[in-house]
Amino acid sequence: MHRRPLTVLAATAVATPVLALSGTATASAGVCADAPETRVATGAVFSEPVGGDPVAIVRRICALVKQTPPGARIQVAHFVMSGTAGSEFAAELVKAHQRGVQVQVILDGDTRGGTVAAQLADGLGTDTSAASWLHVCTGPPSGGTAACIGDKGQHNKFYLFSRTGRASDVVVQSSANLTDLNSTTYWNNAVVLPGNKRLYRAYEGYFKDLAAERKNLDYYRVVNTGSSGGSVRAHFFPKAGTDATTDPIVDYLGKVSCKGGRTTIRVGMSEWDTYRIAIPQKLTALAAEGCTVKVVYGIMDDEVKQVLQAEPRVELRTLGTGGGLPGRVHSKYLLVEGSYDGDRHAHWVFTGSHNYNETSLRRNDETLLRLNDQTVYRQYVANFDAMRAAAVPVTPAT
Repeated sequence: MHRRPLTVLAATAVATPVLALSGTATASAGVCADAPETRVATGAVFSEPVGGDPVAIVRRICALVKQTPPGARIQVAHFVMSGTAGSEFAAELVKAHQRGVQVQVILDGDTRGGTVAAQLADGLGTDTSAASWLHVCTGPPSGGTAACIGDKGQHNKFYLFSRTGRASDVVVQSSANLTDLNSTTYWNNAVVLPGNKRLYRAYEGYFKDLAAERKNLDYYRVVNTGSSGGSVRAHFFPKAGTDATTDPIVDYLGKVSCKGGRTTIRVGMSEWDTYRIAIPQKLTALAAEGCTVKVVYGIMDDEVKQVLQAEPRVELRTLGTGGGLPGRVHSKYLLVEGSYDGDRHAHWVFTGSHNYNETSLRRNDETLLRLNDQTVYRQYVANFDAMRAAAVPVTPAT
């Protein structure tokens, strides 16, 4: 297949994001071009628009792309890439392809990503039998989006590197879209997991099914793996079902014990809807049993808010403006510390692209990770504390 080369525009050299005095964040060009070489190790990275670095995730991923050697492979499954952030990242992927890296990208059919999709198609081609290619999910379209396996959206945000730097079998699971809002005022997280071959192969298998558009509303796969820091479990969606008994988040919360009052649950969640009402119901029940429950949310249905507000022992805060600082939480994570499934000293992180809404569970192409690396856990707690400090308290119901 003939591929026309993509003209890569020189990026403006601005190394550090600039926060405008008006209280809004300004996107910086050149983040990918200036991304420094970094050691590839297990750990989390956070985009923090207040008191931190709003482009940290973009910079880290671009560094991994730049460190990928010829002959290695990069696979990206992503929802939306747009604006300066999306265009610069796409340019780095094309540069990698031009130096001999196999670059394969799957994008949702979201119309907002059309410009960057065209850029990648021009630079990589669209022949999935080739070494490098772009595939845009064909749908059927639903509200401007199009999934590859589900019937709503290809909402994944993950990156696979067969080799980057000195590491191999690298999985990066993120909550961030590659857009200018996500690089300025959105709070996001990503976790880098190198060297876990079973996890890498599980993601790779899911990636192949996305590319082949193996439509299945009960695709749900769960893969358990071990790692040097602890176990890692991956969940791949969509998952069929009609009630809370088929919700894995409710199932996980059912393993939490509040005896002794030493268990803490922290939730940083972008979107909640009433379809997943069993989650806030379980959280309030755990708070009533003695667990400490702290929630920072972005977009939340009124019914969900009412359930959480009804229990005064649930600390509820909102970080949902998005248009300016302090920004909007776009992360999708749950942290459990204390008694969990018989372990009185558990430290669990549940993260990924998975919102607490119907589409993430039943209709979207999504990934959820569960891991218990204590170092990674502490990184997430520090991020949660920063979000909580920036968020606005919500008064309990009277």
